[in-house]
Amino acid sequence: MYLKRISLYFLFLCGLSFAAQATHLKGGEITVKRVSDKTLTFEFTLTTYTENNRANVEQNVVNFCFGDGSSILPARRSAGYPINLGNGTMKNVYKIQYTYPAASLFYKVSVAVPNRNDGVLNITRSVDVAFYVETIFSINAGLGLNSTPILLNPAVDLTAVVGQPFIHNSNAVDAEGDSLAYRLSVSRTGAELSCDPAGRGLLAPNFKQPNEVSATPSSFTMNAKTGDLIWKSPQEVGLYNCAFIIEEWRNGVKISETVRDMQIEVKDLDNRGPLLTVPADVCVQAGTRINQTITAIDQVSKTGRVDPISITSSGNVYAIDSSYAVKPPNATFTAASRQTALTAIGTFNWQTDCVHIRKEGYDVFFKAEDFPPVTSAGASNLVDSKIWNIRVIAPAVKNVTATAGVGTSIALKWSTYACSLPNAMLILYRKQGACDAIVNANCATGMTASGYTELTRLPISTSSYTDNAIVKNTNYSYVVVVAFTNSKGVDDFSPMSNAACYLIASASPIMTNVSVIKTSTTAGENLVRWTRPVKLDTLQYPGPYAYQLMRAAGTGAFGAIGSPISASIRTAVNDTSYTDTGINTSAVTYRYRTDFYYTLNGVRTLLESPTPASNVRLSTQVAIASVKLAWAATVPWTNENKVHRVYRETQRGSGIFNRIADVPVTTAATFKYVDSGADTYAADGTFSISMKTDSSYCYYVETLGSYGPGLPAMELINKSQIICGIPQTDIFPCPPSLQLYSVDCASLNAKADCSFSSFTNQLTWTPTVSGVCDPDIVSYKIYYAKDPSSAYTLLASSSTLNFSHILQNSYRGCYYVTAVSALGKESTPSNKICVENCASFDLPNLFSPNGDGLNDSFKPMRCPRFVSFVSAKIVDRNGQLIYQYAGPLDGFGWNGTDSNGVQMAASSYFYTCDVVFDLFDKSAQNKSLKGWVELVR
Repeated sequence: MYLKRISLYFLFLCGLSFAAQATHLKGGEITVKRVSDKTLTFEFTLTTYTENNRANVEQNVVNFCFGDGSSILPARRSAGYPINLGNGTMKNVYKIQYTYPAASLFYKVSVAVPNRNDGVLNITRSVDVAFYVETIFSINAGLGLNSTPILLNPAVDLTAVVGQPFIHNSNAVDAEGDSLAYRLSVSRTGAELSCDPAGRGLLAPNFKQPNEVSATPSSFTMNAKTGDLIWKSPQEVGLYNCAFIIEEWRNGVKISETVRDMQIEVKDLDNRGPLLTVPADVCVQAGTRINQTITAIDQVSKTGRVDPISITSSGNVYAIDSSYAVKPPNATFTAASRQTALTAIGTFNWQTDCVHIRKEGYDVFFKAEDFPPVTSAGASNLVDSKIWNIRVIAPAVKNVTATAGVGTSIALKWSTYACSLPNAMLILYRKQGACDAIVNANCATGMTASGYTELTRLPISTSSYTDNAIVKNTNYSYVVVVAFTNSKGVDDFSPMSNAACYLIASASPIMTNVSVIKTSTTAGENLVRWTRPVKLDTLQYPGPYAYQLMRAAGTGAFGAIGSPISASIRTAVNDTSYTDTGINTSAVTYRYRTDFYYTLNGVRTLLESPTPASNVRLSTQVAIASVKLAWAATVPWTNENKVHRVYRETQRGSGIFNRIADVPVTTAATFKYVDSGADTYAADGTFSISMKTDSSYCYYVETLGSYGPGLPAMELINKSQIICGIPQTDIFPCPPSLQLYSVDCASLNAKADCSFSSFTNQLTWTPTVSGVCDPDIVSYKIYYAKDPSSAYTLLASSSTLNFSHILQNSYRGCYYVTAVSALGKESTPSNKICVENCASFDLPNLFSPNGDGLNDSFKPMRCPRFVSFVSAKIVDRNGQLIYQYAGPLDGFGWNGTDSNGVQMAASSYFYTCDVVFDLFDKSAQNKSLKGWVELVR
């Protein structure tokens, strides 16, 4: 009996000993990888980080739940035994494959393992709480062989020190280059042996974030972009668990969420963590070699100790495997282990290539770890980590040159493009005017320079082009951009090439001025000036010479003004002028050119005509307590990137104008100024005023321009006409003009499957421009009513000039649109447009209920549409009622039997049918049909 008691007591103690070691889970996560393009087969990997004890050694199997209603499936540890990562942490990997029965918006795979280790401060009785992680992912054909992100930085270096900031980064990388985002979550638990959703993913008992345990405030945050988890700073020694989610996004759609649950151990140590320094995030063109130095220093401990440091790096830019790593050439990182120098260094090297081009950047993870002496009491390694983001974009086209082509043309050449990209083509842009160097902003792609318009698109293999559509004496700049489909399946572009600029000089004169010197509707005057011929071969084109000034009103044809003017080509006489009088400079824009004539065999002969120039046209726009000015001129020189001048009349009718502002302008779209009464130009005296809504204010502007390289350097100053405007107390935008694409009823009749899952009304509108309305429109509001008699309600707002209204059951509806100004003012409604349904209901004259799936019942043909109610009766030749129905369309149809289910004989039957349509027009809502139908067996 005594021996029996001793044996039982021994077994009890052994049980206690095992129970004490049956808890071991610190952290982990699940990754998912599709392994077949034929079936929905996925490989699931659970990675756990555990204590080094008997319970972990014996945890050879874990149970997976796959979120599709199936039962649990066991997965064995891949290596058969744990992997020692140091710092008292073991790594365990469990893999299993599973085939899903169908695609789904999302599935949730999860694992629960008993149990968490003991003593976690922010989970009540953690020793009794199962460890639980999950990953949610989508399955659809468009995702291909997608994998969820893998976490390259293991949850192992998780020692924090009281009073010192703690940082952890999981170094998540995605095989397909999808966008990743991060957010904090909570630690959860679940039943190990059941996949019942009610018992899984439950909040761990009394879980709170680590910074919420101590009464001393601290912050616990996660950077949504970089994934840095920062605790600034721990206040209380102990174990803490936390969880965060890595979101995977593709083209704006979230396709997976991966949870990492991990443990942080806070200690009070004589150690201070290292400080790591990485380069600023960088964006490079493919083909660029990146060579950078990474440094770290160790902070002096409380007792004055500085420890050796190792710098390591991870990321998919390295040759980590065949699935997640980028294609060669791969990056390398070299750094000596446990460096004792004051500054530890490592060298990163990567020869980027075309295969590395993608929309998202590459996150390269660096970690500095110190190594205090093992003899130091309580010492633990501390780390600092940082993410360095490298984005690789398509290279720009190189070595674009422009030279004189055959005749009047410009020949362009550039180096053959270095990369083979999906759907790649070259876009050639051209600009007239000043020759400016191209500067690509950091990581900017596509055409971003002002003044350029697309000239043509060319195959990617093209390396030359001839531009024949040019005008002499005008500078032309050319830039090439590559368009292609990026890794996300979206249109993308390379940076801009260098700009090539060229001018083909003409022997004709050059227009220099068209300046309004008198504003009048009948007695206006324009001063017109031009230079002598720029490059004239007097032997080939002998004199005498003459100018003939030509004028066009608006867009009209040119006509001669007066008689030819004798021309001197001596250098001392390098320009001439003409004052055009008796014209309407108040309301009309005039264009001028000076044709140049030489003498050939005694006959006056036209050599060339220069590019015309117009006078500056100034306009006013209504504004509240101010006057808006805008001006434009069509000229062969450039008025862009200059400073223009604004003048205001000092007193109405005085004819004395004061310069009130110098306006820096860039493109023609910036030729604007708003006068609120201030005079900001002091050199001619300051005459600021208080704008009154019962007063009119008059203005003119002076533009400053110049020709580019290859032509004479001149400052070209030209005045606009005088125009007046009145400030307003309140202004509204004009209502837009609404159009609606009519429904194509014929196309609906052609739908063989009658599948109408939705109905779309396409609305477009055009803004109304008027001098009495505010033109500064920022958005539009679309209003909808179900019929003309119903009240309109706000349907949507749009910053574009179109809107698609998708309805579920009908096209019918009425619409109007309003414009909203930058001041928040809403216009009156536009014209109202209603769209009617294309109602349809027709019955066949024959059906054959023989079970072959073709015409088995007597029901509407040719896609019945917008039917609200059907009432029908069918009788035989004797007038006996065979079938009767009253109800919605979906329930109507005679299968050839009587009310008792007896099959009727093959014969002719008479029917009457009354239909109610879903229409506005009450006169068209009802349709009655009568006729015979032949039942064939």
